[in-house]
Amino acid sequence: MIKFIRVLHGILFVAGYLAIAVLASVISYYGKPELGLGIILSATLMWVTLGVTSAVVNHRHKRALHSAKAVDAAAASGRMKTYSAHASETFEHDAHTVWSLIRPAESAVLLSDAQKAFTVPGTPLGVGEQQCFIRRDGSVSIMEVIGEESPWWSTTRSITPGETNSRSTYRIEPTASGCTLTVSAVVELPINAEIAGGADEWWQSQIGPYLKRVKEVLSARES
Repeated sequence: MIKFIRVLHGILFVAGYLAIAVLASVISYYGKPELGLGIILSATLMWVTLGVTSAVVNHRHKRALHSAKAVDAAAASGRMKTYSAHASETFEHDAHTVWSLIRPAESAVLLSDAQKAFTVPGTPLGVGEQQCFIRRDGSVSIMEVIGEESPWWSTTRSITPGETNSRSTYRIEPTASGCTLTVSAVVELPINAEIAGGADEWWQSQIGPYLKRVKEVLSARES
């Protein structure tokens, strides 16, 4: 149908140009050759301009359509893009003190928006442990510990059905006056998805309140 409309449009366009050419010839024949020539030149210029413009627009449209199809095909084929980011906070407490606060699943009630948090019954402590978090909005997520060396680092991955494939690593490094906790994230998204503002800015907005809360709880326990 679209092809038929394009053909009809082309025929009408050519017919219109020929009609203008005939009119210009008649005007020239009856004693006004300058006016006739001006009409035919103007019509020709308009025809060429419209032809070039149409070709450029069609070319750009085809390129945009091809790009959109490529993106959709990539998403459908499961191709993913990996983002990584990290954020750190320094504490005037030793590594064991910080670890004992952040490691238990139940601490999420103190450090995040979790209303309830616990180790899933039947899972081991350490590698293979699954931690369940029920947020105040009713959503639920489950993280599994896939690597750990107490009290220095722990890596978890999301195993909640339907959630984005992601891994988080909590790493503690000693300093002269305490230690630094760095929380890193690796997130896989469809190749046609983007993180607004950049991965580091997004992760800072996500994990920044958590790190601040860790410091507040540690300070409260000290006083």
